[in-house]
Amino acid sequence: MTGLLVALAIAALPQADTTVFPPRESLLRLYYDCDEARWPWAAEESFVPKTNAEIQDGITRLRALEHGWRAWFASRAGDSIAPTPLERLVYPLAVRGRLLDNFDNPREGGPHGALDIFVEREGALVRAPVAGVVVATGDGWQGGWSRERRDLRYEGGGLSRRAGNGVLLYDPASGGYHYLVHLRAGLLVHTGDVVVAGRPIGRVGHTGNAARPGGGRHLHYAFKRAGVACGFDGVLVAVDPYAWVRGARQRRTAGVNR
Repeated sequence: MTGLLVALAIAALPQADTTVFPPRESLLRLYYDCDEARWPWAAEESFVPKTNAEIQDGITRLRALEHGWRAWFASRAGDSIAPTPLERLVYPLAVRGRLLDNFDNPREGGPHGALDIFVEREGALVRAPVAGVVVATGDGWQGGWSRERRDLRYEGGGLSRRAGNGVLLYDPASGGYHYLVHLRAGLLVHTGDVVVAGRPIGRVGHTGNAARPGGGRHLHYAFKRAGVACGFDGVLVAVDPYAWVRGARQRRTAGVNR
């Protein structure tokens, strides 16, 4: 009987992070673009291109992980947390902020595949835009702007050198990924958490690229889902979320949908 109880207790425990939730470095290399040129976990960025075999294997691996995350969500959400359609997305800030329509704007290193929402003061609550599974978190970013080198100084921590502190949320309704970064230290969620839309996940900070002069206090918000790029079907591609986010802010202002 004792052995049976022990077995049942072990079965009830969450699966090991490395089984369902790979280390952030491994997962984010799957999340990033077809040919991620900047490997962001060293003090200096380095060029580490992806081979075609790595891209194809990555697609297969990511689909398998997504299957596991959907099961993880279903087993923990039950009937109490419903998936969120993108057209009913929750505005990701607890304050109005200044929403820029700057998706695909030219930037150093390539187009800006995200939106920026600026706030007057650091510390504004950042909220989960949809119900989903937190598949990666990065806290404790250490770095800043080096006047001597006129470049970003990175000493470790966070999601990556450029992202700073942040959260990657898998959305079982759309099969997409919500990427919210440049947050202040002290995230309010952990990898493996199943969250309801609107749950606080952190606060706006100025980590990662936002530490650059003129970076400002803002939330960098990106959305990706499987599409076609670099000759492969199934890699993650950035999608402009402006219409969804703007609609969510309008509903919030009107007192609808939080």
